[in-house]
Amino acid sequence: MIIVVANQKGGCGKTTTAVNLAGALAARGKDVILVDADPQGSAMKWRSLANGTFPLPVVSIPKPLLDQDLPQLDRKYDYVVADTPPGMEEITRSALVCAHTAIIPMQPSPLDLWSGTDIVGLIRRAEILNPHLRTWLLLNRKIQGTRLGKESFEALKEFPYPILKTEIHQRILLAEAIMHGQTITQVAPDSPSAREFRALSVEIVPEA
Repeated sequence: MIIVVANQKGGCGKTTTAVNLAGALAARGKDVILVDADPQGSAMKWRSLANGTFPLPVVSIPKPLLDQDLPQLDRKYDYVVADTPPGMEEITRSALVCAHTAIIPMQPSPLDLWSGTDIVGLIRRAEILNPHLRTWLLLNRKIQGTRLGKESFEALKEFPYPILKTEIHQRILLAEAIMHGQTITQVAPDSPSAREFRALSVEIVPEA
């Protein structure tokens, strides 16, 4: 399965989502590879801090060739998780046209919700070539107990794609995991954040 994490807006937590989702799948015993398609190389930098302890392979493909490269990787691994860049439509589209599942992380803020029409338009264009693409919205970086989080969930219902039941909350431990070059399931396997990413992995890839 090819899983693409995408949003045309920066700062919505795509890399954190992609890395920790891939880590949660790997922790379940799945054979996973993470693809860093962002020219900024954030996922590659994350892995470089691990000193050889990162739980899965990471490759850099920051070019609009993903429709060729991801299917080749999909034949070798159980799951391919791709982190795509903001604002670079050609790269993201090349990933979406060969993906099985797209995850769209969105922050609970008016600016993120307003800009959501950009990624919806891009997915619609990708669906012309990939009509079986399954797309999910993910409420990401939510702050516990805020009214804005609840209102944002309601606002997401206006988009033409289903909302994942799992929500990812903003916690300092997620940032600390990056500093250690680890996934959240490595650095704090019993934490609320690790439980959220395990739940996300199961919701996207249910247990057989």
